[in-house]
Amino acid sequence: MTEASPTSPPIARTALPSAPVVKSLPLLLLVVCAVQFLDAMDIASMGPALPLVQADLGMSTSALQWVVSAYALGFGGFLLLGGRLADLYNRKKLLIGFLAVFVLASVLGGIADNGVLLVVARLLKGVSAGITAPAAMAILLDAFRDEQSRNRALGTFLAVASAGYSLGLILGGLMAGVSWRLVLFAPAVAGVLVALLASSVVPAQQEKGKSGSLDILGAVTVTAGAVALVYGLSRAASDGWSDAQTIGSLIAAAVLFPLFAVVESRHPAPLVPLSVFRKGQLTRALVSMLFFGAYVSFQFVLTLYYQEQLGWTPLEAGLAFLLGGVLTAGTARYGAALVTKYGAWPVATGGLVLLSIGYLGWVLLMGQVDPLVTLFAQQLLGGLGFAAVYPALNIAAVGTAEPDEQGLVSGLFNAGAQIGNGVVIAVTATAFSLSTGGIAPYRAGLWTVTVITLAVTLVALAGAARYRRKAAA
Repeated sequence: MTEASPTSPPIARTALPSAPVVKSLPLLLLVVCAVQFLDAMDIASMGPALPLVQADLGMSTSALQWVVSAYALGFGGFLLLGGRLADLYNRKKLLIGFLAVFVLASVLGGIADNGVLLVVARLLKGVSAGITAPAAMAILLDAFRDEQSRNRALGTFLAVASAGYSLGLILGGLMAGVSWRLVLFAPAVAGVLVALLASSVVPAQQEKGKSGSLDILGAVTVTAGAVALVYGLSRAASDGWSDAQTIGSLIAAAVLFPLFAVVESRHPAPLVPLSVFRKGQLTRALVSMLFFGAYVSFQFVLTLYYQEQLGWTPLEAGLAFLLGGVLTAGTARYGAALVTKYGAWPVATGGLVLLSIGYLGWVLLMGQVDPLVTLFAQQLLGGLGFAAVYPALNIAAVGTAEPDEQGLVSGLFNAGAQIGNGVVIAVTATAFSLSTGGIAPYRAGLWTVTVITLAVTLVALAGAARYRRKAAA
């Protein structure tokens, strides 16, 4: 498919099958938004509970970080497979089935009496999210067909996702104040309610796949490669780049991904058709998702700064991100509306500029002015910036999807976010560890975040310039 639109990504030109009969589009949107919120919130919500988990289960510091990393490992490792399954098989069954896995894993983690069981539960929750996230997106894309209604729905969907990422720390802190086990039990209850509602409002769908149609070797190689990459990056962040398991995992990923490409190029029905990467908007959006890793890394560095340098409690550190989270949740749908009017890449560029200014302010003013002043300014800029960038990049990516690629493209986009997250956190942690004394490590980490965001801004700016030239031609 050519990239004909200079502004908003085009809806795929392939003839669409008849739209599914939906009992209530608002309720359907509520279901997919709830799924996305649970998946996103779980990434951050365990953070404030970690000291309590460590004290209760007697976990070492090195083992404790896997309570968070195991979720990212399962999520990032299974997104591509989940996306393709959502294109080949019944999305409603996938969504409800893996919501059930999510619920059971949450309960398992809530009753865990040792660290190993908790880490396994978090891994299973990540795997379930790797299936439900692209399935939910594909259901949304199938139900909302015209560009304007789709962008509005995506705006709401992505606002909820943004709220999950941003408010996860706050909600986790509030629940951990009662009991760290509530951080696991509460999503289990929510998952049951969402699954029940999904069984009623998500339309039935004929399975598209046939027995044996799934590219098994492709699924094995890409999933193993993604798991190895996410694991290696997680190890690098905690144990350094010279760690033997870090090196071994990254080498395995470097072997498995090219092997996957060879398998896909020769398979008659590949799991991921390599032609999808010839879509310039999708590829550019995937590269630009490094901004998400910078966003998470910024929170990581400042959470440490607030607690270690300023003496704030975990809950206070979490509440420091409240303004940005509320702004993002409240304005992301307007970011999607701006895409319809001005195009994805100009909106993404503007949002990235706001984020970059906020990060640069912290780098230059840290230790020079009252941190509350810098915090307020950055949360204002960052909340509005994220609300523009995240919907714009998502719309740029999924707008290129043909009807039988919706799950795949959603999986690719989410995988780009998770892998970008792992890459930037690992690089930021390295910069942090190489600096010593006072606020130097924090400033080094923030410089890393700022430089990466500025580089992504240039990528988005090039995209905006390209599509403006095509419009003028």
